[in-house]
Amino acid sequence: MSIKALQKSDWVNLLIAIPAGIIAALVTVGFRLAITEINDLMFTDGSDITRAFVEYPRIVWPLITTCGGVLAGGILYWALRYEARNGKMPDYLDVIDQRLPGIPVISTLLRALSSLASIASGGSIGREGAMVQLSALSGSLLGRFSRFSSLHQSDIIAMAAAGGLAAVYHAPFAGALFVAEIAFGVTAVQRLIPLFISASVAVLTVRSITPYAPLYLYSSAVFTPSPGAIVTVLVIGAVTGVLGPLFIAAIEKVRQIMQPLTHPVLRLGLGGLAVGLVAMISPLVLGNGFEVIELILNNRLLHTSLLLLLLLKILATALTVGSGAVGGLFTPSLLIGAAGGALVCSCLQALGFDPGPTGLYAAIGMSALLAATSRAPLMSIMMAFEMTLNSSLLFPLMLATAIAYVVASRFKVSGTYPVLSRHNARFIAKNDFEHGTVAALIIPCSKMYIDARLADVVSEGLKQRTRYVYIVDREERFLGVVATNMLASGIIDGSLAKESALADYIEQEFATLFQHASYEQAWAMFSNSPLERLPVLADAQSRRLLGVITKAALLSKAKDFL
Repeated sequence: MSIKALQKSDWVNLLIAIPAGIIAALVTVGFRLAITEINDLMFTDGSDITRAFVEYPRIVWPLITTCGGVLAGGILYWALRYEARNGKMPDYLDVIDQRLPGIPVISTLLRALSSLASIASGGSIGREGAMVQLSALSGSLLGRFSRFSSLHQSDIIAMAAAGGLAAVYHAPFAGALFVAEIAFGVTAVQRLIPLFISASVAVLTVRSITPYAPLYLYSSAVFTPSPGAIVTVLVIGAVTGVLGPLFIAAIEKVRQIMQPLTHPVLRLGLGGLAVGLVAMISPLVLGNGFEVIELILNNRLLHTSLLLLLLLKILATALTVGSGAVGGLFTPSLLIGAAGGALVCSCLQALGFDPGPTGLYAAIGMSALLAATSRAPLMSIMMAFEMTLNSSLLFPLMLATAIAYVVASRFKVSGTYPVLSRHNARFIAKNDFEHGTVAALIIPCSKMYIDARLADVVSEGLKQRTRYVYIVDREERFLGVVATNMLASGIIDGSLAKESALADYIEQEFATLFQHASYEQAWAMFSNSPLERLPVLADAQSRRLLGVITKAALLSKAKDFL
């Protein structure tokens, strides 16, 4: 098969997904190695940032986080200056959603370095943000140098982003669902298949070059659906549904407070100092929270109460993200959810319920809170399931996550990803278009009565600049139309008398709509007609003329979701 023939086939999507997944996996592995190397230079053992800081006196911790913030701010300032000259760098989700031509290289690399500085110095932020953006960049470059011109770059970027997230969390199904739910706003099979291939290849690549294990292997404990367990799941869903919007609101509040500080170095430096001060209360708030989640799942000693850890992690993450640090919210959300789930379980145990091991409900809380912040419930369920590989958790995960998603949706707080707001707006507009009627778009129109003079009808048509004049009887019943130009020509050349009756010139077979007709019916009629407006009647029995609907108004109604 020639390249030209291959471009016309859907096989190109599947073929390009494999290298997209491999490259995305290598990018994430490289970024993770960079973090490890930097932390090994800073600490004796940099594998766990929450323990590494203990090597230094507590008073030094704010100095480390401040220096990291200042360095991150300096690199970000450099990136912003570059973007001011060359155009703002779009997030990979915006590139996919708006089908932009690609992701800029310099801006992405500079922002990744800024994120690296924040992460390596203990900033309370997720690593996945920079990793997935870099993976998306690799997909953009792959698309740029690809010979498959029929495949849009945004599709390759989507595959690489799915592969990057899958490689970070060893969760190929969740990685594919993430892009499908958030970037595409759909879960159509034809779009999911290339994402699944890229995500699976990415995880297989990571397994082949690094020691593999599920992020949080928790397959030994079994969820037993007792009354106490069901109550605990329901409460976790409700609590995390409230906690998620509060977490997002805290980040927005810090952003507002930091807004007067326009220089990134000052803003991120202050954010780093604040995080360091919070860490002096508990070092568990440092980093993305990966290691602390493992402690909670396995019910190990934290040296900090769950409630205090929950509050401090929200505060530390809000300070880091709100100050402008480049990074993600996935793992911090997972930690807050794990602490929330474990806290609910502990409280119910104190009240006499016996739901089972605390770690089970920490895992359920992870999924529920992630859905409350990301507004992507399918991805959240599968991510928690794939990270723990505990099959007994699947149904309680679904229940708690669904409740958390519904509760969080009631709050007027945007999720982690602004692109979701656009998807929701398009969904609402499309739903309104599919179920709405043309009655809402009716506007008044010019009309003439059947007993009017021919000259008056022509005059009205010329004054309104319409091709047709609508004719009604004295009961407002629509009788048909007369062609303005034809009558005007007849009067001018003398073939028609000005006082002639209208009845002989009425076109009775004319396209009309009823007020309860759907927008889709109107769309179909306009598609098959050169007319720019159609008369709207009350119903088939009365045929009372209510007004007209214009093609421009219908197009305006449809543009919100097209």
